[in-house]
Amino acid sequence: MPSHSDLELLSRIGTDDPSALGVILERYWAPVVRFATGFLHSRDAAEDVAQETFVRLWERRDAWQREGSLRALLFRITRNLCLDEIRRRSARERADRQASQQTWHSTAAEHVEREELGRIIARAVDTLPPRRRDVFVLVRYHGLSYREAAQVLDLAPQTVANHLSMALADLRDSLAPYFYSHIEKPLRDSATA
Repeated sequence: MPSHSDLELLSRIGTDDPSALGVILERYWAPVVRFATGFLHSRDAAEDVAQETFVRLWERRDAWQREGSLRALLFRITRNLCLDEIRRRSARERADRQASQQTWHSTAAEHVEREELGRIIARAVDTLPPRRRDVFVLVRYHGLSYREAAQVLDLAPQTVANHLSMALADLRDSLAPYFYSHIEKPLRDSATA
């Protein structure tokens, strides 16, 4: 098989040539995984990030500059994905700590109510229009910035902000009966006391 330069391969993927992506994968899979492992200290997580790196390279093949270093481009994508993963881990750890503290102090009834609320919210999110749901999940559940979500969904950051705003309004409307019934009940109870 003839050896191809990195810039030639980058140009070829820009013309929708999947065989060029295959050569890039063979050439850079191991270095990208090693690089990601240095950030994440987990081979499994590093392989997940490496896979996402090459997916992004392919999905955004029209946007990449056909100059510079392909290796540097891959490492920049990998670094950004690793930092995203580290932020998500940190957020999950904080949420787990808060949940364990709340669980320690909560009663069984509060636990059941919290689970039911989670199901109600999940159903409400599932009923959002697809684009709004995608934006909501990426930003609120996965912690992506508007810019990152825009890159994932191939939208402008302002469009992501608009979809998120509409998703939150939709959720407020669909969840209002549940929350207002819980808010009004203590007010009525205190008024009759």
